Amino acid sequence: MLSGDTVVAAFHVPLADAVATVRAEVADQPDALVRVGDGDRLRSARIVNALEDVAVELVDESGTTPTLGRGAGGKGMADVLAAVNIARLEGEPVETRDVEPTAGEIQRIKNESRDASGGDLTIGDDLARRVALGEVTLADAVAEQREGGDADGDTDAG
Repeated sequence: MLSGDTVVAAFHVPLADAVATVRAEVADQPDALVRVGDGDRLRSARIVNALEDVAVELVDESGTTPTLGRGAGGKGMADVLAAVNIARLEGEPVETRDVEPTAGEIQRIKNESRDASGGDLTIGDDLARRVALGEVTLADAVAEQREGGDADGDTDAG
């Protein structure tokens, strides 16, 4: 979070907590402006779409993640510094971000579901698309697949 050009707060939270964290930080700020990087289309769309009552700008995040030297805090620190860099760049005001998941993004989520299930099953395309759009969590999609909720998934019994 910036006040003028000064960083007054920075957070590294899971995507599931990002919106709640932003909302808590801007709750008492009537002129708050949230800047979201455009690099991960699906994740940025979830954040933008969930912040419907907050001014949001979508920022080209190209070149915002620094290369850190050895022992400088790893990926988490690079993400925090990238977020500070994104916050300092002007972006395009947006109210929503509509994206359709690509075949590759759907496949990545299906692969993650296989890992999340301990190798027991892979969620189907429909559930993977819903996960990509933020309509359901990966854990919930795996549970739904276990219950037989998505016929095009691969379940291995035994």
